[in-house]
Amino acid sequence: MPASKVPYRHRGFTLLEIMVVIAIVAILTGFVVVNIDLRNTPKTVREQSQRLGLLMQLASDQAIYSKVQFGIRFHPENYEFYFLGAEEDSEPVWQLLADDRLTFRESNEELEFTVDIAGVPIVLETLEEELAGLSEDETLKPHILFLSNGEIIPDFSITVSDSEADFRHQVYTGVDLPVVVEQLE
Repeated sequence: MPASKVPYRHRGFTLLEIMVVIAIVAILTGFVVVNIDLRNTPKTVREQSQRLGLLMQLASDQAIYSKVQFGIRFHPENYEFYFLGAEEDSEPVWQLLADDRLTFRESNEELEFTVDIAGVPIVLETLEEELAGLSEDETLKPHILFLSNGEIIPDFSITVSDSEADFRHQVYTGVDLPVVVEQLE
């Protein structure tokens, strides 16, 4: 066979070429992932609503077992629990509860709360606005009470929604259960 007719050898990719391609694909994938909104709004609203319902049941149980009155006060974007405690030689007053279990937990989604007490919508203010409007001898009082006899008063309906109100859940007084959590359409 003549020298010019030597069979062509197939050449594969070198390791360096493969590594460069993988690096480029990884960088492009990183840009795509950064631009994707990874928040799961319906799940966040559902979980926060279920957590609120469970915390309210926990506060009710705690009131029964400890023989102390508990309460919850709402703001447009959060809530806080209170207990009725007696100070030395004075009337009992509502005090902020310092229990890590009964606290609002921030989420990656901005939530909004609306509250109806006994069928009447309540205008919610931020904690700062409420505190600014109090006189020295006034304290904040809860919207809903968890009494030591097991009652939860008054009847309530709380709507938890995302900032656009696309996803909503309702936490309300139940007939068979003390606190019910449902998704709203």
